[in-house]
Amino acid sequence: MTGHFHVPGEAAQREYAVYVIVARHRITKDVRIYVGKTGDNREGCNPLISRAGNHLSFNPIHSQSRNYLRNPEEFDFDFFFTTFGPYVCPSDSRSGIDLVNEMERQLNALAQKRLIGVVNPLKMSGFVSKTKREARSQLVTLERMAQLEELVAQVKKFIQSASES
Repeated sequence: MTGHFHVPGEAAQREYAVYVIVARHRITKDVRIYVGKTGDNREGCNPLISRAGNHLSFNPIHSQSRNYLRNPEEFDFDFFFTTFGPYVCPSDSRSGIDLVNEMERQLNALAQKRLIGVVNPLKMSGFVSKTKREARSQLVTLERMAQLEELVAQVKKFIQSASES
């Protein structure tokens, strides 16, 4: 087999990012959606391409796509992402980590509303103090939500066009 794999330069940057993985079964065309993020690790922030590769690794701690799909070689994968700025060491500031965590929550909620097949739906079942809820809501700006809306729209358009072919 020969193939082609394109990685945009932005996917190699050390940025806070949220992403959607569309896994499409090669035979049944069944679609599974995974919502994730980079930059939440207290010890660093891997570029999106590293995170993407880890999704298919044999290390069960990092390989969510392999864990959810069991036989990922039966699927084709497309990654969609948006970034929220360069990584900042958490010892200097937690603001980036808090931001990417909230953007992942918002993206997951949007994906559940607009897409079918999210394998890791956000449960929102834990207690969150009023202070923390208010701090999180301050991170949700119109501009950031527009980024997430655009990302979900791209994913939806891709899934629709792929199902027609």
